[in-house]
Amino acid sequence: MIDAKFKWQIADNDSSDTINVLTKELGISKILATLLVQRGINNVEQAKKYFKPTMDEIHDPHQLHDMDKAVERIEKAIENQEQITVYGDYDADGITSTALMYETLVSIGANVNYYVPNRFTDGYGPNAQAYQRLINDGTQLFITVDNGVSGKDVIDEVMKKGIDVIVTDHHELPAELPNAVAIVHPRYPGSDYPFPDLSGVGVAFKVAWALTDEFPVEQLDLVAIGEIADVVNVTGENHALITYGIQQLRQGMRPGLAALMKLAGINPANLTDQDIGFGIAPRLNALGRIADANDGVKLLTSLDEDESQQLAKEVDQANKERQQLVAKIMVEADKQASSVENQNKKVLLIVGKNWHQGVLGIVASRIMNKTGKPTIIVSMDKQNPSVVKGSGRSPEAFNLFKALEAHRELFTTFGGHPAACGLSLTEDNISALERALEDEAEQQGFDQTVKQVLPIAMSINPNDINLQLYNDIQRIAPFGPGNIEPLFRLNGVQIADVKTMGQDGQHLRFSIITETGKITVVAFGQGDLAPLLSSPTGETNLAVKISLNEWRGKQSIQLMLEDLQINGTVIVDERTNKLTPQLFTAHDYYIVQESKLRENIAPHVTPGHALSVEEARQTDFAGKRVTLVDCPVSEETLKEIFEADKGEPAVIRLLLYQRKSAYLAGLPSRTDFAQLYRFIYKQKQLNWSAQLQAISRYLKINIDRLNFMIQVFSEAGFVTIKSDVLSFNNLVDKTDLTQTKRYKKQLAQYKIEQQLLFNDTATVAKWLLQYLNLD
Repeated sequence: MIDAKFKWQIADNDSSDTINVLTKELGISKILATLLVQRGINNVEQAKKYFKPTMDEIHDPHQLHDMDKAVERIEKAIENQEQITVYGDYDADGITSTALMYETLVSIGANVNYYVPNRFTDGYGPNAQAYQRLINDGTQLFITVDNGVSGKDVIDEVMKKGIDVIVTDHHELPAELPNAVAIVHPRYPGSDYPFPDLSGVGVAFKVAWALTDEFPVEQLDLVAIGEIADVVNVTGENHALITYGIQQLRQGMRPGLAALMKLAGINPANLTDQDIGFGIAPRLNALGRIADANDGVKLLTSLDEDESQQLAKEVDQANKERQQLVAKIMVEADKQASSVENQNKKVLLIVGKNWHQGVLGIVASRIMNKTGKPTIIVSMDKQNPSVVKGSGRSPEAFNLFKALEAHRELFTTFGGHPAACGLSLTEDNISALERALEDEAEQQGFDQTVKQVLPIAMSINPNDINLQLYNDIQRIAPFGPGNIEPLFRLNGVQIADVKTMGQDGQHLRFSIITETGKITVVAFGQGDLAPLLSSPTGETNLAVKISLNEWRGKQSIQLMLEDLQINGTVIVDERTNKLTPQLFTAHDYYIVQESKLRENIAPHVTPGHALSVEEARQTDFAGKRVTLVDCPVSEETLKEIFEADKGEPAVIRLLLYQRKSAYLAGLPSRTDFAQLYRFIYKQKQLNWSAQLQAISRYLKINIDRLNFMIQVFSEAGFVTIKSDVLSFNNLVDKTDLTQTKRYKKQLAQYKIEQQLLFNDTATVAKWLLQYLNLD
């Protein structure tokens, strides 16, 4: 059985009366009505409002703390033509915030420029050197967007110099705030703003609204991008802001975004929050990771078609470079994560050399998702080789910030929150950090084997999946925290067309069979599932999201795999005639009959996991993964391997390496034995090794079979071999050669090879499960 990675939790859908009323009164499907009820929508009026949010759901910007102070100071700067600098941030929320604030100020006649800090030279938030350079260039008023509340030291010094700073931000508020002219923040202590979950661009939008005294509809496209990229709560006014922002994006008014969407393969007419989250936002984020985020602001604010197309190409290229960097680092990071020494660790600290600092967080996230373990990825700093810098990611069950904060003495810099961190430390503190992380995991009671909950809306029949269902689901979008995209359970699906995708086969694509045809399923980053799904054994259940695929103007439903489970033992066919180290990276039990081969394999696998047949007999493989490295010598040996089982193995993986094949050598016939007997009888004596090839050619019997026949003759007493001289023995009674031990052994090996090595996957799997009583 392949157990699900997550704990599937199907929603309680027992509000049948409400569901029936919504279905009837709104003329919608029962599935859509059920999804509404799950979101607390229990009557027709609530549903209509949810389907079409109105502008009155978006709160008055003047309710935000210090908004009036900010507007007054900005208006004064515009009146006096003071130089204003919008000081942004290098992620997608920061880039859209900067673009929105900059173009608003331009539109009302401000003398304004913008500055997006460099991740590596400036760091996050206000940077003293950057501020001073801008002051030297004439800046008289700073407006921060998507940053600033943590910049007290820098901002206070700037204010002392007579240069005003207005902070607009949404991040966690520290104990001490900057002494700025104004701090516009939805969670400012003591303020009564009704919705605390605006992102940086949401706050910037409110400032723009208050400044112009008009609702800036044309800027909602930027709001949708920034808010979705920052994964904010999509309930309340964010639901309305993002909904209208997506509508604005569909109109394609910005040349830069139109060019970028074309390169990303996004059709603006059908754009969804998923297109923003997985298509637009990552490309903008890539600039801040490996290039210059200021180019993102240029892209979003440019009105020139040629410039926009060129900038879009540069942004897209940065994203491709980011993907290549991540893929390259993932190879080594994944290798370290699955190493013998890391398999029993609860927290992973992976150390690289010359890895690009801008993508380490992405790599940490992917390793965490794959292993279920908190993961910190660090790399040696090129400019200072004794210092390592990196990022960490953690599942909800482990507070990464708390774990690291208790050991601040190990770090030169450190910051973050429970699920993510950034840090730097000297190389000689790496071992101490590894020990500290394991201790913290023990203290927090973290257990990576405890599954995270995966909320599932309902089980549905694959035959019910169609374009209408997709359109129904989109009626409750946009999705994100507070309104998660619904997941559906599909039971007992039939799998076909299993293929890996990507340069290194890291992604997966397959089909499920329905009454009307096939539906494609895509699983990003799950290419390692391909061998499990290629087997026809076991009942397969899927947890999927329903999406739309467009190709050359044609639309088709596509499922996105989140998790799966396969009941019963899965047979994985990876039969090979060449063994490589890559075949031994999984945390399997490896059954190896040949002792020398077992000795060679043992250093590459988990200690105690390279087993002889005798050791396998004493091991319970229930729920475990088992790899048969070399082909069993008989059916009886195969059964012995699983003799101690109290339950079904999760996976039986077949490598079945065979140095010499009994089946390919072939079993000798009575005619073969008779022909060899007559030949030896005539010769009386032979120098066997010297004459073997010549005898093989003369009798037209291959060498492997010929040697076997001589072994049988030797056991029967027909010949003796001494000092490599084979002599015929006349004084032997007639013997049934097929009853000799050597013949029986060869026959047993011939039969098991015939069954396991020379049949197709389906036949092998079916026979194996039946033989081991696992079907």
